Amino acid sequence: MRIQDFSYQLPDDRILFDHLTADFEPGKVNILLGVNGVGKTTLLDFIAGVSERKGLPFKGFPEMSRIAYQMQGAPFTGSAKVMEAIQMMVNLDQPTADFDSNQLPESLREIANSRFRDLSGGQRRLVILEGICLLQRDLYLFDEPESGLDVKVAAQMMSQITALADKGKTVIMTTHQFRNLPERNVQLLVLAGKCIAFTGTPAKLMAETNTQSLEDAYLKTDS
Repeated sequence: MRIQDFSYQLPDDRILFDHLTADFEPGKVNILLGVNGVGKTTLLDFIAGVSERKGLPFKGFPEMSRIAYQMQGAPFTGSAKVMEAIQMMVNLDQPTADFDSNQLPESLREIANSRFRDLSGGQRRLVILEGICLLQRDLYLFDEPESGLDVKVAAQMMSQITALADKGKTVIMTTHQFRNLPERNVQLLVLAGKCIAFTGTPAKLMAETNTQSLEDAYLKTDS
């Protein structure tokens, strides 16, 4: 899946992307890094088809029905129970499928009958992520999935996302966190200066910037 020579101007005439080119590899967690306001979510919106793709820059991407997109925010009403929310998402693929709490990971079984409004922010994100991971899609998009989560919950979430890549799926996610990045099957794409300034593994980024930590390497690339 490739974005080639993509330029985009905002309604206020500010240029957000200028001849941006990016390649996303299947079977890897493709992690899009960049400061706030650089356009990470906007780029995901174009990939997902939420914002209309025009012209030829988007090559090899599936149509919207084959994409799962976790946006920021909760898409369920507060009165819905956890099982009802997940069942609703499963039925997007399998309208007649039944889903029971035994199929949930242990961390969600104990809250299976809780209402969405009674969950913590971290629990809500885990519920949504579980539903998305159960969908059979060709491309999975996650917009800052671990934002605001404690270390333990963020690690659980990253483990579920990495499992998709292990199955050969193409995964693209944005993040500001470095602590829980996958140790395998990961590609970094640094969005800076209206284009992709770096593509490669964490080790490659640190080697090219002569740094000892991924955070330092990123800051040096984005400076």
